[in-house]
Amino acid sequence: MSGSERDFAPADIEPIGAMIAVAFTGAVIGLVGAGVAFFLSDLGLALIGVGAIVALSSPIAYVRLRRLRES
Repeated sequence: MSGSERDFAPADIEPIGAMIAVAFTGAVIGLVGAGVAFFLSDLGLALIGVGAIVALSSPIAYVRLRRLRES
């Protein structure tokens, strides 16, 4: 790590860590959408859809990155 323990440079984050963060973010968006769906159904469903797309993009990116590193 660069600097003290609390300072992070973008290069310090490994690709797998970034993909975990993206998947977690997608899950949070989906959960917020599920909560909002009780009050505003259209917005809630839209957030659930966006959260699912974001969460599923992480494994797809991992497979693509692994293939690029192998070749």
